[in-house]
Order: sequence, then structure tokens, then C-alpha cells
Amino acid sequence: MQNSSKKSLRPSPSQPKKGPGSGDGGKSRTSDNTKKPGALSAGPDASSPSSGMAPGRPISQEPVFGTSGGRRLRIPLGGGYTVFLEGRQFGLVMLSVALYVFAAFVASEWIYLLSAAFLVALILGFLLPFFELAGLSAGYLLPQEVAAQETATIRVNIKRHFKLGPISWVVPTRALRMTVNMTKRAADGQPSDVMVAPDPVYIDKLDNDEWFSFPTPSLKRGVYFLENVELSTCFPLGITWWSRTVKMTEASATKPSITVYPDVLPISGNFLYLLSGIVSPMGHATSTSVITHQSSSFRSVREFRSGDSMRHIHWASTARQGKMLVREFDSETLPVFDILLNLRANYRSPEQFELTVKLINSLVHLGHNLGHMPRLLLNPSTESGDLQDLLIDLPHIPPGLALTAEILARVEPITKVAANRKTFDEESQTPSATWDHINDRPLVTVLPTSEKIVKHSPGRGDVVCLPVEVVEVSPSWQDDDQPLPGMEVQTEKTANAKSRGAAAKKTEKAERTELGPTSGKVLARIEWEGDFEGL
Repeated sequence: MQNSSKKSLRPSPSQPKKGPGSGDGGKSRTSDNTKKPGALSAGPDASSPSSGMAPGRPISQEPVFGTSGGRRLRIPLGGGYTVFLEGRQFGLVMLSVALYVFAAFVASEWIYLLSAAFLVALILGFLLPFFELAGLSAGYLLPQEVAAQETATIRVNIKRHFKLGPISWVVPTRALRMTVNMTKRAADGQPSDVMVAPDPVYIDKLDNDEWFSFPTPSLKRGVYFLENVELSTCFPLGITWWSRTVKMTEASATKPSITVYPDVLPISGNFLYLLSGIVSPMGHATSTSVITHQSSSFRSVREFRSGDSMRHIHWASTARQGKMLVREFDSETLPVFDILLNLRANYRSPEQFELTVKLINSLVHLGHNLGHMPRLLLNPSTESGDLQDLLIDLPHIPPGLALTAEILARVEPITKVAANRKTFDEESQTPSATWDHINDRPLVTVLPTSEKIVKHSPGRGDVVCLPVEVVEVSPSWQDDDQPLPGMEVQTEKTANAKSRGAAAKKTEKAERTELGPTSGKVLARIEWEGDFEGL
């Protein structure tokens, strides 16, 4: 069995968007333990960066593979089959008719035979490629884990079936062009109109079955669907091109997909000493409370909160300030925190949002390495209508790093015009369990800034960066106006907060829910990925 990556002798017609119907091989998924993958490379130089087709190319702009540039008539026939009619077919018909008429005038049997030969060649050139494609089925094997900006290798198994009996033995399977079509999932959970297509593969000869590898271009974070495998040929006479689209839909009607997870960069944790102490609201312990040992290391004083011990009241500061103040101590255990990802923040560019997601994922791994798994909170919440489509295919796995990675691979910025979304009033009225939303840990979030700076990167030159800030916000930022320690700056807005009516407070709460937290105690500033290690 010999495979080659050389180009076909005849140009192929333009590639269609999607072929209707389904193939008979889409339901079977082959195993890597039973089949050995082929070592076929895609294109002239699959390892070269220029050989990969860039992602994000609309389907409607699918380039023509081939160089003839002639006009073609694409005729879908159902079942995934498509035939391309070109000028040479009509030319052969006219030539055969002309020879037949000329033979009638000159009464030459040889010219009659020549006319019949052209007609038979046209019929065979039309039917034989169809019989060649009809006896093929396709399976696939996808990579399990792919990080952002990495390439993935899709492995496709093409198997030959002898369904037509003796005809299948007469018609060999040769000169096939195979293409894998992938689409990126859109914000509504459905395949978008952006196709990611690896370089095609030329199959010189297929005797029984064989595995073929398709290296993809560098993939961005997200979920990619394997739509179909397209097989094209004009063998053996090169007269008519046929194409067959084999859809990769399993019996459960779910499309096979590749999940590309955000990167994890090392973080030193130099900001942890700036976090506030851990308190239990209202003196009640929750299922997520963290047991901490009292330390003799004095941190600062803060206002008395329900649940604080009377032994910690700082009477001297209370007398001077005229309000109850308590001592706050450093924790003797490892620092713990939760993380909030605000999908409604005003992100200036997709790159700034990707930097935020990468930073959130790195912070989650930092907390996990310190011994306490941070809880990932989303704004809007996972029960919101905005996230139902984004997380509709979220796998059912226990909370942990794996579930966090699955969520961060799917999230996208949410705007006010998101489709099928609830209003903020409806979200605020959604009932929820009383203790599920109590947070006794410091809450860390990432806020985008409106600044633009230029950094020089070796090998990339000058790069325009949009910085973000790591900020600690109040755990009850939706309902509470209490500032964090060190943020007790009295303004006219906060001074008049108690005098507002119920309607004004409800409007303000809706605005806070819409935008998410917009300020807090700044812990660090990240301008680009090079700042992660010093965080």
C-alpha cells in the first residue's frame, strides 16, 4: 500500500460548503488499538508553517482547488454525493454526435466505431468514479486534550467495502483527494459559519483500509466540531469529478468535537498577602467555610461585622472613631480565595478577553497548588439564560480543575443584545438557595482597563497590549455596598446610600448585576503574558 502527497494530475472542482445526506461510515468509531495510523503528510510540506490553512476562513470563501479556472456546474444528488459537470463532457457529446453524422455521410464503419468509443468513454468516465466512492466508509479518532495555540492531529480511517460484488474488484480505489472540514462553535452552542480545514490529503491507492493524519492549524480556545470528511476523485479517465461527503455524526446525534482549553502559566502568588482575612458572614458556618487558625500577627482594624468575636474589639480605635472596630489577624493557614469571571465587563478586544480567561485559569491552578481549590463564579450566573447555550454541552463531571477548564473553554463575552437572554429583572427574581451563595472567602476578579500600551516581544516585534487588573471585590458585590478594608473612601454617593428609596436601590442593584463589579482593591496589574510569573 503506497501513499503519496503529490498533487493529482487533474484539477479538482471547487469544494462545496456541506454535502447533504450522510455516509454509511459515520456511525462507526474505530479504535487506535486495533488500527495503525498512516504516516501520510498533508500537502507538500505539512511541517511547514505556510502549509497550514489559517483558521477563521468563512465557508462561503472556500478557495478553488485546481488551476484550470473553468466553469463548473455543481449538481448535488443526495446521500452526500455531488457531481461536477464541465465543458469537456459537453464537448465529448458534441464530438461523438459530429462523428456519427460525418460517418453517415461517408458511410465509414471506422468513424462509427470512433464515435461510439467517445460515447462509451464519456459514460464510463461518468459512472466509474461514483462506483469508486460508493464502496468507502470513514471513521475518526480525535485528540483528548488540546491547549490554545497548539495544533491537533485528526486521524481518519478510510475503509473499502466491496458492496458491488465483482464490480468492486474491477474498479480499483485510486487517486482520491480527502479533506476534513471542521467548524468552530458559536456563542449559541451551534456550529458557526467559520471553517477550519487542514490541508487535504492525496491517496494514491487504497486496497482495504488505512489511517490518515490531518494536522490542523494552530487552534484558538473554544470547541470545534468535526463536520464531515469529503472524498473526491475523477479516476480512472479524468472526465467527470465526483465528490462524496461523509458526515461524522454518531448514533446519539451529537457531533464529535475537539475542546481547546486555555493555557496555564506559572504564577508566584506575590499578591496573596494583600487579600483580606477570611470571615464567616452572620456568624454562621457554611459547607464551604474554611477552617483557619487564629494568628498573633496583627493585620489592621475594620468595622465590626455580625459574627465577630467580642474579644477582638479594639476599644481604643472604637473610642476615637465613634464606631465599633475589631482587630484583623493574618491567617496561619495557606491563603484561600474564590474567583469571579465577569462576562459582562467592557472588554476592548478579543485579545483582552483571552488574556483574562488565561489569567483566571492560572489563578485557579495557583489556588489548587496551594491546597485549596478556588470556586469559579460567573457573572451572569450559570442559571442565567445567557449561559444556557454556552454551557449546554458541558460534561457532567465533579467540581475541580477539569470542570473549570471545560467552563473556561466555552465562555464568551456577553453583550446586552445576546440572543434568547433573560432581562436583569427576571434574573434578580430567580429564587436560589439561601446558603449556596454565601461566600466566606476573599473574592478575586479580573477587570479590563481602557489603556493601550506597546510591548516588544522577541520574534514578534512590537505588540499592542490591553492591560487588565487583578482586583479583590466584596463577596456580596451584588447586594452589598460595604467597601473592602483599605477602600473606605466616603463619597457623596455612598453617604446618601441610606437615604435612597427601594426603587432606586433596586435599579442600582440591576445596574450592578448588569455590569458586574467595576472597582475594588487592586492587587496587581497584568499588561501581557510576561507579567504572570511576577504576580
